[in-house]
Amino acid sequence: MSQQEVSLSPEVAAVLAGVDAFDWTAVSHAYGDASDMPSMLRALVVDAGADSESDSESVSELWGAIVHQGTVYSASTAAVPFMARLAAAGAATRECLWLLGWMAASDDTAPGAEDDIRNAVRAHADILGPLTCHDDGEIRKATVHALGQTRSTDLLPALRAARDDDKDPLVRAEAVIAMLRCGTPDAAGVIGGAYTDPAPAVRLAGVFASFDAGRPWTSETREALLSVPDPDSIAGQLLDDRYEALAWVVERLCDSGHGEAAAGLLIEAADREHADLTSVLYAATIACERSRAATELLRPFAAKYVEAEGARMLAQTLGLTPGPEPLALPVQASPDQLLGDDASLDVEEMRSRLAVPLPEYARLTAPVIDKKLALAAAVWERTGDPAPVVAAVTEVTDRLTGHEGFLWGYQRANAARTAARLGAEAAALDPVLHALLEDPIALAAAATALARAGCDLDVDHVADHLAAQAGQYRDDDTITALATLAPLMSPSALKRWHDVIKRDARFVTGGQLGTFVAADEQFRDALRTALAGASA
Repeated sequence: MSQQEVSLSPEVAAVLAGVDAFDWTAVSHAYGDASDMPSMLRALVVDAGADSESDSESVSELWGAIVHQGTVYSASTAAVPFMARLAAAGAATRECLWLLGWMAASDDTAPGAEDDIRNAVRAHADILGPLTCHDDGEIRKATVHALGQTRSTDLLPALRAARDDDKDPLVRAEAVIAMLRCGTPDAAGVIGGAYTDPAPAVRLAGVFASFDAGRPWTSETREALLSVPDPDSIAGQLLDDRYEALAWVVERLCDSGHGEAAAGLLIEAADREHADLTSVLYAATIACERSRAATELLRPFAAKYVEAEGARMLAQTLGLTPGPEPLALPVQASPDQLLGDDASLDVEEMRSRLAVPLPEYARLTAPVIDKKLALAAAVWERTGDPAPVVAAVTEVTDRLTGHEGFLWGYQRANAARTAARLGAEAAALDPVLHALLEDPIALAAAATALARAGCDLDVDHVADHLAAQAGQYRDDDTITALATLAPLMSPSALKRWHDVIKRDARFVTGGQLGTFVAADEQFRDALRTALAGASA
């Protein structure tokens, strides 16, 4: 249906006129220029008003622009007053409330959007608040969610009324979570009351709220969760982004050092009359991928249900049935392997290419940096001349100074790794390498280079930092650094590393499905081997 065919109320027309009058070129969204915001907002209103199947498309388009992957922008903040007024005027009310709630939930602000979007939503609570009494339960639920995301204690009376008086259990459940977000002074009472509520959705909300409040896992919390039939289905009806409720709880328990409690919860959940065994088995896989203690307790459980529907991933993860093998730990490639066809160049041609400066930062790419460092290492291997490596490492690190980010961290690590090839001759790069110790991604490779060069290095301090981030970046860098530093570490530092290797939490939490447990144990074995050099 065209926009002309939809009749707009005077209130909605006035809001859209304000949208048209706003200078959207002064703000930006995920895709840059926000001058398309009027057309997107108008499409949202028209599609919703026409009860069109395309309303989900217009929501998705707007969502992708102003709350893209959880990030908000200057255009997001600018849109809040218009969306709040549209919602209050009955135009795309539910959709606007969804977007307002998720924008307010964001803690990820793009450059140029420093104004707190949560404050922007909070400033319009007076016109959103009456929607908690709307005839449509979905709208009441979305309103409670949006108000809760503002984190404002001023809204507690409205949220408390929704919890106490609303006839829809999902609205009441959303209100319980929202009250905790808004800092209710009676957190224990709100949570305890939710645990014993007759509505399963409210009991589940109490469990979520307990985690949100940082409260300990108790038998009451466990029983409240176990009393909820099909918690995943109920969670999917809340606007809380915890759709796989049981797995979410299990992951939080494991990550807080309660893997045994997570395993016990799952074993008991499977025995409940209303149990969704597929959901339990999936959550058990998550537990094994997060906690060694949970893994050992769940092995008999997994064996018991190995033939059950939904058990394949759990069985493969624990090696009970054949599955994929974990990927081998990465091995540092040689300069010739990195160069490919360019490895056949003669040394003079390599030197000639090295003489070409790196492009300015705006045109700098990772492959260009990789090629520069590989050429320098190849010249050193062929001639024994460390000068090209010293020059290339210095140039790369200088060019990246002041530029942060995951990608550039790996390029700094590559520079340090290249320097480590020089052994004692990397001493010429002492100040450069010490600066690289400040980048967590480059830390391991820089420490290896400094230790091999015989430079001054606070070995125990570096070893402790490596232990704190073990498993987060390139495992081969960590293993190489540990093998290099182990003979230099104090007995207390060595003990701390041995304790880290024994920890319950998994180092490996990504990669090929079904291999996390095996890959984690493979990494631990490699760390033990690296530490063995301390007594060699």
